[in-house]
Amino acid sequence: MKNNDNDYHNAKIVELCRVPTEVDALPIQSLLESYGIKCILQSHVTRSVHPFTVDGLAEVRILISEKDLDEAREILKTSDPSFFEEN
Repeated sequence: MKNNDNDYHNAKIVELCRVPTEVDALPIQSLLESYGIKCILQSHVTRSVHPFTVDGLAEVRILISEKDLDEAREILKTSDPSFFEEN
């Protein structure tokens, strides 16, 4: 593991990005965790109860430790150069 668990207990958690659904979030989580970056997926919807998307309802926030933010952004940009582009 990249960082020890005590570092994560004291770390500030920040939002890396938002994606439309959990289906979009899981590959990102897997990629980052393969580099030792722990992720938290957060949504306002219980996906098992409401497995659909209506006007951003199922949007998922990907949260990480602030100290991993720059590395995580670089990993995602390398993986998909258009990831952080504005539409």
